[in-house]
Amino acid sequence: MEGPLVNLVFPRHPGARPVLTWAVFGVTAVTTALGVLLPGFTQALARTPGFFHGQWWRLASPILVNPEGWHQVVFNGLMLLVVGAAAERVLGRLRWAVLYAAGALAGNAVGYLTGQYSAGSSVAVAGLAGGLAVWVLTGRAGLPAPPRLAAGALLAGAVALAVIGDNHGLPLLSGALLGAVFLRTMRVVPSLTDLRPRRTSA
Repeated sequence: MEGPLVNLVFPRHPGARPVLTWAVFGVTAVTTALGVLLPGFTQALARTPGFFHGQWWRLASPILVNPEGWHQVVFNGLMLLVVGAAAERVLGRLRWAVLYAAGALAGNAVGYLTGQYSAGSSVAVAGLAGGLAVWVLTGRAGLPAPPRLAAGALLAGAVALAVIGDNHGLPLLSGALLGAVFLRTMRVVPSLTDLRPRRTSA
């Protein structure tokens, strides 16, 4: 099975494997499963008014569980693998972690400010997506116009989401801002061609 997405998530070269993405995916899968089996476990990690009463861990912990049904579990898991693998290979693991944390903190903060008491890893993935969108939009990915327009539309949509109080808007914008800073400070920024496996002659 070949294809650009498959090569990003399952690269042939061991050194290019998105280890951090898979590790976070595994941890999130385990904690989400525990939340399904033990409802009290989800309640201990989700966004609840307890945050305002000294339960500070709830600013970060909601990304560990996905309690809104299988559609949330599958969508967030797939997005983490695809977006996370690309972000890790383009930006590196440390920058990946910064984007993921920024998305989580921004999304959960908006959730508390607007009374969106739930949980899910999508806000953290949105931080990664914002960083990747800048990589595509600026032309550093080496992609043609349609994907760059799509990246621009994603960031424009992020502004709209932020205005209406959706807690994915600010994570996308935070990721985009950090991504712009990262791209300006990186010595080498790979293009999509650089990430594709190279054929070796026998």
